Amino acid sequence: MPNELEPGTRRSGSLIDFNPDTPQVAVTLEHNDQGIDITIPWNDESSPYSLWFTSKNGIKQIPPPPDPPPFPRRAIFHDSHGSVLLLRLWTGQYHANLFGGPGAGHLHARAAVMGVHEDIDFDHPHGLQSEISGLQSWLGISSWQQKFTWSEKGTRTVEVRTELPPDAVIGEYDNCVLSFRSGWKLSPRDDQGRIVLHDLLYCVTESDVPLAWSAHEQPHRALRDLLVVSRWRNESCVVTKAQRRDDLVQMPGDDAPDTVQWRDVVIPDGPANDLPSGHRPHLIEYADVGPEGLLRWLELRDEFSRAIDPVITSIGLRGTTANTMLAHTGPGLEALGYLLILRDTGSKKRARESTLRQRFERILEDLSDCMPFDTADWAERTADTYNGIKHANRDEPDALDVLNAWRECVLVVRAWIAIELGVEAKLLKDRLLRDPQRHRYVSVFDD
Repeated sequence: MPNELEPGTRRSGSLIDFNPDTPQVAVTLEHNDQGIDITIPWNDESSPYSLWFTSKNGIKQIPPPPDPPPFPRRAIFHDSHGSVLLLRLWTGQYHANLFGGPGAGHLHARAAVMGVHEDIDFDHPHGLQSEISGLQSWLGISSWQQKFTWSEKGTRTVEVRTELPPDAVIGEYDNCVLSFRSGWKLSPRDDQGRIVLHDLLYCVTESDVPLAWSAHEQPHRALRDLLVVSRWRNESCVVTKAQRRDDLVQMPGDDAPDTVQWRDVVIPDGPANDLPSGHRPHLIEYADVGPEGLLRWLELRDEFSRAIDPVITSIGLRGTTANTMLAHTGPGLEALGYLLILRDTGSKKRARESTLRQRFERILEDLSDCMPFDTADWAERTADTYNGIKHANRDEPDALDVLNAWRECVLVVRAWIAIELGVEAKLLKDRLLRDPQRHRYVSVFDD
């Protein structure tokens, strides 16, 4: 078995926590539904590994146990298949004999970096690489070229070859250089005779100085959010590789210099989303924005995060009530109107004292006649519906009206973002007329 940690993998090996005062211990590493789990056993309660779990259990012991050794932020798992650097560890459940004796506890890791056998600070990488669902088709970049030819006898020949396009450098943002990098992979022939050609595209951030993992992830997730906004589909962003410039590999050849390498990363966030079957149109095309527009989106995403976050995250609300969906999204519309009035006037007092209806009306000012529904009474109607679910002293609105208010609120924010990023109003109006979210929800039950 290669040095991999696919879901369902279970491996037995040793744990190294970089503390010379703790002995080597045999553990089990597993990638399961709960994440990346390390089961660590001990023989008696004086074991340093036991103290990681039991020292803060609230049970008073006489005599008191010794102080636990420092808990590692990262550790290495090692077995015959290779090494795995485990990042951002924390303790989970444990079980042990109440009167001392053997026990076992569970450590959990936020991420695993494959092949690392030293204590390298991958919590602060120089580079991060991710796969964002839908990004490749949106950019229109491919690593494969196809050529069809016909012989004189009418025989058809297909030639498929790799042709990696150059990296698409978007620019610098918040101490990182953002780019898109193409790649490919060939899966060997399976039992049914299929050979799969994978067309890959990676979102890459690189920095001259090591940055926190979260700082690298922010642009990746912001681009994922832009695709969510554009076609209102739940997209995924899965980190696949990381890089540290002090993690070098010796290249073949006596005079070859050491080279910085990209390490495979396993994040227990689930696999990437499958691409949708059938065409789902975008409100925002890459041709509309280009590299400058993407950098503008990163700024807009930060500047209006309190407005955009509730709207984007509402796409993940499944199996809940219409009231919950509007209550989740409504604060985003409130915040957007407030921030726009603040941007217009520079007065926090004026923005703060604006009514809910005035904030909604301010959002519509930027949208001209783009929306695929009548906006004449939208601000008043939506404010009444939103207030109806917020305040118990008001009549509760009909559930179908609440659901359509949520739909229209999301569509308004999506359209506003498109306008902010430079999509022409006429073009946006045409696209909104084809957007699936334009359709009203209707009852399937007879009155």
